[in-house]
Amino acid sequence: SFSLIFFVKNRKNSISSKLINKCYFSSNKPKFEFNNHNNFQENGTPKGNNKPKFDSKWKEILGRAGPNKHSHVLAIEQLNSGKVVTANKINEILAYCNIKTTNEELKDLLNTPCFILTNLNQKSITKKILKEKLGLPNSKKRVAGIYIFTHLTTGGKYVGSSSELSFRLNGYINLTHRESGLLIPLLKKEQLKNFSLQIFPFYENYIKNSEIVLEQYYLLDSNFTLNTFRVANGSNDEKAVFMYNRDMSILYYYTNEEINLIKNFNIHYTTFIRHLNKGTYYLGKYKFFREPVLTAKVKDISYTDLAIMLEKDRVKFRNKPSRPAAQGRAGSMSPH
Repeated sequence: SFSLIFFVKNRKNSISSKLINKCYFSSNKPKFEFNNHNNFQENGTPKGNNKPKFDSKWKEILGRAGPNKHSHVLAIEQLNSGKVVTANKINEILAYCNIKTTNEELKDLLNTPCFILTNLNQKSITKKILKEKLGLPNSKKRVAGIYIFTHLTTGGKYVGSSSELSFRLNGYINLTHRESGLLIPLLKKEQLKNFSLQIFPFYENYIKNSEIVLEQYYLLDSNFTLNTFRVANGSNDEKAVFMYNRDMSILYYYTNEEINLIKNFNIHYTTFIRHLNKGTYYLGKYKFFREPVLTAKVKDISYTDLAIMLEKDRVKFRNKPSRPAAQGRAGSMSPH
């Protein structure tokens, strides 16, 4: 690999001798066999090398949910196996969105040249480089690919993909993406100076959905500890909902259709959507999520008992002497 060093012209059009940003071009390949580090302390750093374990009840739940949810189990099993990641394995995991690849195509994707930005806090320079390489956000020039953020202190990584890299990365650089997962809160807390950004743009070797395939490959590498899920997000129109406790260590309820949650447990649609989109807690206790968190323990509770528990929690929530105004009404279908 080789590196290109970018310099900036000052207002007098002279070239500054101060290094502003580095942009490395390489064709780095990930390791094929991984040790899992997918466990976190509260500060977001890895706390151990134990492989992720999931409650055996998840297989029954995800089996009912269809192949797209079963993909999460396949991904965790692959991660734990230490086996070589093949095109066939990626095809199994991505079967839910009908994306397929071959070993030759995968090999070609892994040889995609990349460039690395090391001083992301120099926003004007970073944006200039992204404009030169990827075009402007919302421009006619749309470059697909994947991107990898690396936390310089812990070495934790995050991989994502986009069919329009310029638009997606602009949101990260401006810190305008909605706060969710592990990466964005860490970016907003520590700012861009503690991260490097590696970008794999597809110029010549792009085949439809190549970015999803390559993202999925890296998601099976346990070094990517800032990724919450191990399945790449392809096109998925399902309205599945999982209801967890606050830290998502317990799963109380799953449905493949959100209307079931709303009707069966007397939850107003507006309340449900607000908490789902904002990541806030229903009745101060429950978190709605679209994806399975396989480390959660599946609560053995009947629908009737869960409905009774929720109604009791509504009473407690309403009777709190002082509750944050942001929580609003408890969310019952009743007028109050």
